[in-house]
Amino acid sequence: MTSCDHIENASLYAMGLLEDGELTSFEHHLAVCDSCAVEVRESGDLLAAPLAAIDIAPPPASLRERVLKHALLPHGVVALVRGNQIPWQNTPFEGISTARLFENPVTGEITSLVKMMPGARYPSHHHKGLEHCYVIEGDLVFEDHTLRTGDYAAGCPDGDHSSSTTVNGCLLFIVHNLQDVIYAQ
Repeated sequence: MTSCDHIENASLYAMGLLEDGELTSFEHHLAVCDSCAVEVRESGDLLAAPLAAIDIAPPPASLRERVLKHALLPHGVVALVRGNQIPWQNTPFEGISTARLFENPVTGEITSLVKMMPGARYPSHHHKGLEHCYVIEGDLVFEDHTLRTGDYAAGCPDGDHSSSTTVNGCLLFIVHNLQDVIYAQ
């Protein structure tokens, strides 16, 4: 078999890396060139060998649900949490629960709801990034100020925050960072 001027496209074709214009042209060429046809088969065999060594495991049972959940989101929506499906989780801090609504894996930014029962105390912590806190209801008391229903505050990036408590309980909407650090109580 003689070598062909198009032989370099054979392995690219076998890997699916030819762009549309090149693909159509090479497929026409492939129909009449035995050298390229052999190269495509050999390249395909080389690509298939490592795949044959991979153990195929069944997907986790929850995968279908997660894929469908994201596939069914309205156009342009990255996350959707319905009020009756808020994923509340207890924290190690008595009387405080959180619900993570969204996590941006690129920036580390997390959007959460925080629910504090009357008298609960959230420990002091370090903000890695800018922290946004909006009080949906109730009060949030710090050493030097108090936030009430409708109040908003932003905490400095790379800053420390005092512990906080609540007299009447509160519900907070918070945007914070995965790398925030909570100090020991």
